[in-house]
Amino acid sequence: MVEHYLDRLARTINENWDSPALTDFYLTEYGTEQDTSRGNHYTYGEMYGEILRLGGLFNELGLQKGDHIAICGANSAHWAIVYLAIAAYQGVVVTVLHSQLPEDIAHQIDFSDAKALFTDIELWDELKSQSLPKLEHVISLDKWQILHGREIRIINHKSKIINRDCHFSHGEPDDLAMICFTSGSTSGSKGVMLSYRSLSANIAYTQKNIPTHVGRNEVCSLPLAHIFSLTIEFLYQVAGGTHVYFIPRMSSAALFKAYAVAKPCMIMTVPFVLERMFAANVFPALERPIIKCIWHMPIVCKSIEKKLYQQLQQAFGGNVKWLITGGAAVNPKVEQIFRRIEFPFVVGYGMTEAGPLICYDEWFDEVQGCCGKVVDLCELTIQSDDPLAQDGEILFRGEHLMSGYYKDKESTRRRIDANGWFHTGDVGHLDFAGRLFITGRLEQDMIVLPNGENIHPEDIERKINALPEVKESIVLARDGKLVAIVVADTDIRRRVLRTINPELPLYSQLYDVEITDVPLQKTEKQTLKRYLYK
Repeated sequence: MVEHYLDRLARTINENWDSPALTDFYLTEYGTEQDTSRGNHYTYGEMYGEILRLGGLFNELGLQKGDHIAICGANSAHWAIVYLAIAAYQGVVVTVLHSQLPEDIAHQIDFSDAKALFTDIELWDELKSQSLPKLEHVISLDKWQILHGREIRIINHKSKIINRDCHFSHGEPDDLAMICFTSGSTSGSKGVMLSYRSLSANIAYTQKNIPTHVGRNEVCSLPLAHIFSLTIEFLYQVAGGTHVYFIPRMSSAALFKAYAVAKPCMIMTVPFVLERMFAANVFPALERPIIKCIWHMPIVCKSIEKKLYQQLQQAFGGNVKWLITGGAAVNPKVEQIFRRIEFPFVVGYGMTEAGPLICYDEWFDEVQGCCGKVVDLCELTIQSDDPLAQDGEILFRGEHLMSGYYKDKESTRRRIDANGWFHTGDVGHLDFAGRLFITGRLEQDMIVLPNGENIHPEDIERKINALPEVKESIVLARDGKLVAIVVADTDIRRRVLRTINPELPLYSQLYDVEITDVPLQKTEKQTLKRYLYK
């Protein structure tokens, strides 16, 4: 039976009481050094003290075991502590991405039946005008200040725990631990219900295959509201004693400065970050005439490969043992270079519904284009007559699988069949060694951007088509950016961009608009032939 991750965490806290656990990472205005005057810093013992303090706050607010409590804000040590405090109180954590539009945030909070919300003061100012009838309490993430609801006394200092005896009470493995929303706008996003069994199995697998320990540092840069960051950049790390640095706002300057300071052994990122890095530095260097010539010469090229390896190591802090990416397709040219110089580059496969891991393997066992083998305690199969030769839908089941979609039995029934197989919607095949190769999606309408965000183009198209000058439109991805083809009699490109983008989250805004007077091609059922447009 898999060990409950809260039991594992309690043991780690007791063993590493005075070791650093959580640190907010900020840059000065010049971006040259860490500004330690801002943010919070906690040892494992201090983190436990804050968890207990928040437990007392929940009790005073009248919150009960099983109540839903939402977190919506930028990455921070306090975001992480709130998550652990809710789990230790046996509440249900609701993670909400803070970069969405206020109406989408409000919808997810209300839909999830959250009684309390932890958020940033500035964000709460934007949410006040939204309809949130079920929300009883709002607390700030920075100082645990009551922003809405019954006033109670808040202790505004770190708790000092003298007796070093951490332990957490918790429910059964199949109890609901959290609701994590998938990418997408209000109509496309779903609340994934994850049990403690799923989270604990994910953490047990990673600790078994890539054990962490005190003395290691990690940089948490991806949004904690996303399950990949939450489980792999945070929960799994602190369960093993790692010191986690949190970057509140993603930027290249902050990211690579944090790598230089923390010198992480493991880096989790999305293909988009790697592609930008290679486009800015690696590809131009390799295109220089002399380098290009040497690069294609056997034996002589080893010097270039070694130098490139060293430069990439230095860019990531100089101590990288694992560089893990996933969530979207990897640029083949980027992957080819990583494989060629034998960088510890790993492509994994996962989904929110798996909390998140489905496939993983050591970098030296992976080959170009694959994304690992199915993880322990789970099964994977291809829905085809010959999974080794014929592509088919990827199905998986096991300990990692979600309990279902919150308040959506129909979607749950469509995705999990009678035999317990989850239908991922992704298409691929296996090789003789059990490695998975993803070749496409069944749901061609959904766009997966290089940063891992899932975009439902119909949501954007409805907004565009509501403009009086527009006859019809189609949204597609080009080079990782969203482009709209709009059928109209006049050039309304600027009007579309000015009107539509303010209504969309940053990650789903349009990069460009093309105007045409040619009707879009459709099937007999009048649905768009999306595959014809690139």
